[in-house]
Amino acid sequence: MPELYHFLLERLALYHNLEYDSSEEKNPRLIFYNEKDEAVKTVPVKKMKADEISSLLDSLGFYKRSKKGEEVPEEFHHFPLRAPRDEL
Repeated sequence: MPELYHFLLERLALYHNLEYDSSEEKNPRLIFYNEKDEAVKTVPVKKMKADEISSLLDSLGFYKRSKKGEEVPEEFHHFPLRAPRDEL
């Protein structure tokens, strides 16, 4: 699972409203919750590469900072998915 550890160390902090729970180390997975805190989707990540995990999160619209420590715009604080933006 070196790819998963790479994702956790290098990329996890870039995504807003994404947390890691180490209690499921043997079967790591992403669990997506709705606004009522109900699990709506589970994706096993044990065999995924770091780029695949990032692509999945990007495709689901999670807000991604451009660098660690960057402030998240206020309009995204309580919104796990990226709001539609005007094309530049």
